[in-house]
Amino acid sequence: MVLLVEICVVVATLAVVAIAVATIRAMSRIEKATDQVAKLTAEFQPWIGQAHELTREARETVASVRGAIAPIQRVAERFETLGLRTADLTAAVLGEVGPSIDMAVAVARTLRSVTAPFLERLSNRVTHGRTATNGGSSNGE
Repeated sequence: MVLLVEICVVVATLAVVAIAVATIRAMSRIEKATDQVAKLTAEFQPWIGQAHELTREARETVASVRGAIAPIQRVAERFETLGLRTADLTAAVLGEVGPSIDMAVAVARTLRSVTAPFLERLSNRVTHGRTATNGGSSNGE
C-alpha cells in the first residue's frame, strides 16, 4: 500500500508540474497578447483623436449648413412668389392685349390683301417706263 501511495504522490507531483508548465505557457501567451493589444491601443490613439476631430468638424459643417438652409429657403420661396406673380401678370396682360393684337394682325392682313393689287400695278408701271399719273400725262406738259 505504501507503494500505491508513493505512485499516487508521484502522479500527483507530475500532474502539478504539468499544470504549472501549462500555466506558465498560458501566462506567457497571455502576456504576448497583452503586449500586442497595448501596441494596437497605442497605434489607435492618434486615429481616435483624428476621428474625434473629424466628427467635431462634421458637426460644425452640418450646423453651418443648417444655418444657411433657412435663408436659401426664404429666397427660394420669394422667387416662387415672384414667379407666380409674373405668370399671373403675363396671363392678365396677354388676356387684355391678345384680342387687340389679333385684331391688329387681321387689319394688317386685310390692308395687305387690299393694297397688294394696287402696289403691283404701280410697280409694273414704274418698271415699264410709264408714270404713275392719271391718264399718263403730267401737269407740266
